[in-house]
Amino acid sequence: MNNLKIFKYLRTFFILGAAVATFSNVSAFQVLPKVSDVDRKISSLGRNPVLDYLGHWVVGSAIPILKSPVHESITLAAIGCSSAMGHEDECVTIEAVRENRILLYGVRWPDDPPFLLNAKSPPRIKGCDVRITLRSTSQPTCWWGLFSDAGSQAKRKAHLKEPAFGPGDYMLYRSHYGDLQFMHSMGAYDGETAGETVDRMKTWAEFLWGVAIGSTPTGVFIRDLGNSKMATYFPGDLTTMNLFATGIVEVRKNLDEVAIGVLLHMVQDSFSNAHAVRGQEPGAQCGSTGFDRPGQIQQFHSYAKQSSALHDEEDTTKALGLHTSQISPSAVDVSRAFLTMWQAKKNWSEVEELFNCVFEPKDREIEANAGAYQSPPRTSGDVSWNPS
Repeated sequence: MNNLKIFKYLRTFFILGAAVATFSNVSAFQVLPKVSDVDRKISSLGRNPVLDYLGHWVVGSAIPILKSPVHESITLAAIGCSSAMGHEDECVTIEAVRENRILLYGVRWPDDPPFLLNAKSPPRIKGCDVRITLRSTSQPTCWWGLFSDAGSQAKRKAHLKEPAFGPGDYMLYRSHYGDLQFMHSMGAYDGETAGETVDRMKTWAEFLWGVAIGSTPTGVFIRDLGNSKMATYFPGDLTTMNLFATGIVEVRKNLDEVAIGVLLHMVQDSFSNAHAVRGQEPGAQCGSTGFDRPGQIQQFHSYAKQSSALHDEEDTTKALGLHTSQISPSAVDVSRAFLTMWQAKKNWSEVEELFNCVFEPKDREIEANAGAYQSPPRTSGDVSWNPS
């Protein structure tokens, strides 16, 4: 390798390291990125092995220092970890993660869904290899470049009163900044009503539940499942297996665990102040389910106009500790309720009662906005990282 190439790699390393300092993820409760042996092997076969190994250092070493594995903490506490209230982060051990790795893959999926890059029109971003399934741990430099591009485009489109991205756009764009933000219990754009958001969430939850209990076939195109609403989100030749496990062969035999994990992610995000506003817990139960009723949804937020720094203040282990110490039922309790119904293989008609109770908005007409997390106006002196 000549000196010029070494210089370029080092320059990219420092740029990527600087990007980590401002790294933001739309997820309210952050997940700890894991670099698997499979991801390392795949990257070593790509066109940018040195670049990706530098990215792996960032994803595997730097980001976990800045981001807490809160989704894992909530899920493992809901499964039955015996940590003290407010110390759910102690549930995240190597043994627990290994034992529940597929469920936790599902919990992480909405933040980092795997998908293929467009080979006919590849991204003009350094580090992208169309032969390799895109996710943060397989192509970290490309992932960050696309995420940044999605955020920039979404802010430019924020005035349109419609989702910034939809069918035909990359999953990373849609799930974080587009029409699929309901996966994170958020409005798709400023102005979407709470009724529209919760209806989207319910369509998604019913689909996930069918996969989780084995009543929905995973090898049929989603558009052919007989669910017209799901078909509008995924009108192309995409099966449930493709959606959840493109390039991830390790989880394909356990898509039921993946699906319930994806549902838990949406449940957990709904308890973040950066995603939704809930009222006080009423001290009542959710109908005949036997589970306690959480605070009612007052409003959903949307992400495009939010400050990532302000948003991320709700993403920490400290924020989770404050939440579980003061709120009951908490995100842990409600996650446990859905897990209990899943383990009992309850049908959707029974689960629907719990869903309606957990997500019922106080006012279906109230519109989503950035809330208290509004980005400050940019000044002429602002400098942003250009991934291209």
